Amino acid sequence: MRISSKFFEKGPVAAAKALVGKRMICGECSGIVVETEAYAAENDKAAHTFTKPSAKDFISNNKAGTAYIYLNYGMYWLANVLVKGNEGNGFILIRAIRPDKGIALMMERRGKKKIGDLCSGPGKLTIAFNIGGEDHGKSFTRNPKKFWFEETKEVTTVTSDKRIGISRSKNLLWRFLEKDSKFVSKKKGR
Repeated sequence: MRISSKFFEKGPVAAAKALVGKRMICGECSGIVVETEAYAAENDKAAHTFTKPSAKDFISNNKAGTAYIYLNYGMYWLANVLVKGNEGNGFILIRAIRPDKGIALMMERRGKKKIGDLCSGPGKLTIAFNIGGEDHGKSFTRNPKKFWFEETKEVTTVTSDKRIGISRSKNLLWRFLEKDSKFVSKKKGR
């Protein structure tokens, strides 16, 4: 069953934690989300909304479940989902996925042979799933044509850790991981 925008109408921390264990589908490729990070629109110095007025405008002008895609350091596209609700607004960065379909195509796109190397980081997974700047503003939930999330029957134990690659608000335990997954971008506590 596809996840609706209602799923993203809660706070970014709750939604980021709940997204771990869901399946992400993009064309012929799919995988289980094993790592996310939450970014709050208010009082989170690491969020784009702290320094970029365009991020605040994006929240105002879009609905929960919209893709917020940006180029990180001019190198890699990163995929985020907009969260809007009574518990606060923000974004979920999709950090890592355990591939389950379209693996040969992902290997071709990434130029890698090991399944563990395909989507074990936010820039790696956008290459593997063919997500780029042209996908900014598309919906993960409304009439999805390119990508969406689905419920799974998997039972996932989720753990939390500090977010990665940021210099502000770095002590918040807002990175959520599938416990003991070998597909995450960075093991817990490292």
